[in-house]
Amino acid sequence: MEIIKGLHTIDDTGFVNIYLLVEENGLTIVDTGMPGNAKKIAEYARSVGYKSTDIKTIVLTHADLDHSGSAKQLKELTGAEIAIGVLDAPRVEGKMELKAAKGLSAMLLGAVSKFGRFETFKPDILLKEGDRVESLSVLDTPGHTDGSICLYRERAFMFVGDALRGDDNGGVQPPSDNMTYDIEKAWESIKKLSHFECDIMLPGHGKPVMPDASKKVRELLQKHYS
Repeated sequence: MEIIKGLHTIDDTGFVNIYLLVEENGLTIVDTGMPGNAKKIAEYARSVGYKSTDIKTIVLTHADLDHSGSAKQLKELTGAEIAIGVLDAPRVEGKMELKAAKGLSAMLLGAVSKFGRFETFKPDILLKEGDRVESLSVLDTPGHTDGSICLYRERAFMFVGDALRGDDNGGVQPPSDNMTYDIEKAWESIKKLSHFECDIMLPGHGKPVMPDASKKVRELLQKHYS
């Protein structure tokens, strides 16, 4: 489904949002969902007029299985490069166990049994604050995981991963304490995001936060700290 011109969410890929962004030099995919989504992502690209090989970059907002699970297969299918925050890279490489938030391990273990085994992989690009991926600026936003990142197109939209959640009415919801590794850091990251003006925020879970996304985030912060 096209959200605005050149920005799509890919339907029927499970409980995590997967985004396709048309850039000058090809397509960027933001997050890949659980294992088993690679063919669906490639098919969606073809359905909107592109070849699967037009997918040049796969950006992961963090290492959790429900966001990174199809990255390796999608790279094998398209030849795209995989980018992830530098602090989460060891986790997709299998060099470091992903710390378990209170409610996360059981949920993801159940999902693994349903969707298939996660294959570790070596990212091609390690991202940090201030880097760019085509038109997007990288922001370090620890909290949900140590290496969580957000991706910002100035005064337009922001991919926020699991830093925030969307509701069914275009509103914004706070991160879940049970699904967050460090909730205090998570709120500090939300404060940071509130300083970047954008009309649309694109969360990993829930519908896009739009319009006036930045204003809604500031209202959320005011409510949380009041």
